[in-house]
Amino acid sequence: GHNHDTLQWSARQKIAVGAARGLRYLHEECRVGCIVHRDMRPNNILLTHDFEPLVGDFGLARWQPDGDRGVETRVIGRFGYLAPEYAQSGQITEKADVYSFGVVMVELITGRKAMDISRPKGQQCLTEWVLNLTYFRYFGCWRAMSSQIRLSGMNSRDPGSASADLLKQLE
Repeated sequence: GHNHDTLQWSARQKIAVGAARGLRYLHEECRVGCIVHRDMRPNNILLTHDFEPLVGDFGLARWQPDGDRGVETRVIGRFGYLAPEYAQSGQITEKADVYSFGVVMVELITGRKAMDISRPKGQQCLTEWVLNLTYFRYFGCWRAMSSQIRLSGMNSRDPGSASADLLKQLE
């Protein structure tokens, strides 16, 4: 069966920081040069018994000896995590991993999946949902939207919770 327990915020932070360090190592500290993972998503962040993250599954990884300079390649990756510029141009740089990692961070914060076809249209793709929130916030429509927003697994009444902090920033 499915375990619907939510991760404590401290565990989410540990996963986020550890995965970010793993990506930094691949992009900046690896002896052979920059390695672009190309498939950064929750399934490829392995967790130890105490939630120590390990970046795994390098089946799609690509060595970038010149780092920032993109190499044209066949677009590979999971929908919902692909950087738009990579999907459009086929030019792969470490920035594509950074975009994918950003999607993972939003998943960690909200408890939502990158793609969820059971949600209403306009909310199925997490990045589209976030962009809509940003759009409505920008035009002062946040209060009208706030009744539709639920950040899974976090109590917005708890002033120490991440969702309360996030909601305060958005209001």
